[in-house]
Amino acid sequence: MTPELFLRRIEEEFPEIAWNTYRHLTHGWDHAVLILDEALVFRAPKAPTSLGEVENEAGLLRHLERKLEVGIPRYIYQAADGSFGGYRLLPGRELDPGTFRKLSAEERETIAGRLAAFLTSMHETPKSVARRHQVPKEDAAKDYEDLVRDTEALVFPHLARRDTLAIEAFLAELAAELEQGRPTGLLHGDLSGEHILWDAGKRQVNIIDFSDRMLGDPAIDFAGLLAYGRGFAERVFEEYGGPGDERTFRRARLCFKRTALETMVHSLQGYPCTFEEGYAAFEERFAG
Repeated sequence: MTPELFLRRIEEEFPEIAWNTYRHLTHGWDHAVLILDEALVFRAPKAPTSLGEVENEAGLLRHLERKLEVGIPRYIYQAADGSFGGYRLLPGRELDPGTFRKLSAEERETIAGRLAAFLTSMHETPKSVARRHQVPKEDAAKDYEDLVRDTEALVFPHLARRDTLAIEAFLAELAAELEQGRPTGLLHGDLSGEHILWDAGKRQVNIIDFSDRMLGDPAIDFAGLLAYGRGFAERVFEEYGGPGDERTFRRARLCFKRTALETMVHSLQGYPCTFEEGYAAFEERFAG
């Protein structure tokens, strides 16, 4: 959906809304996103098969907001056909690793506590709630098969032999881990810096973009936190009280390494990321 078409749809659906400026976010993978007057966020799934997506996400977030200590989107606008929705912009700066490094120890500790409480509440959400809002289940076996196929077919031709050997060893390690039993919970699914907002003035953490929510291994939600350093991720895990086992943090580290491969794969499939980004992450995360 082009920005012009999206704006026209908003105007037709919600004629009471007026705006002077808009910002079109182009880095989203799954949704078209417009921000009106830096006050309202409108999101529309790019896939035409996802028409129920907004309603399901909005309903789940309404349930979650009652028990979370962090801010999350609350949809106040939903198109009649379910094709898009809008919510008030949540304040805060994206908590990318560069921003995180500039924070004080006290701020980091506050954020660790808020994230631990958020993940505990999310992961302990009754599965009946997730099913009611049609949250999909993780298919770890299929995801692994897809990763192996796409990595070997798309990524390996671009790499030196030493790199492919390292990846083959990692894939074997990942396969062995998948054979172990794992706990499950309701996941955010993409808890990375671009989806964690830090409002320094109010000392508030806000979490956005629940489009990758799923029922799956809680380790997945800890993986992105490793971008802030292992010590911080372990601190969050220490405060965490949700479903887990003695291997959860090990699986989180494997997931963190895995995303480097996925970035390289996705770049070659036409998604808005670059092979260089994925390879840089691979070199850093697979070192040693």
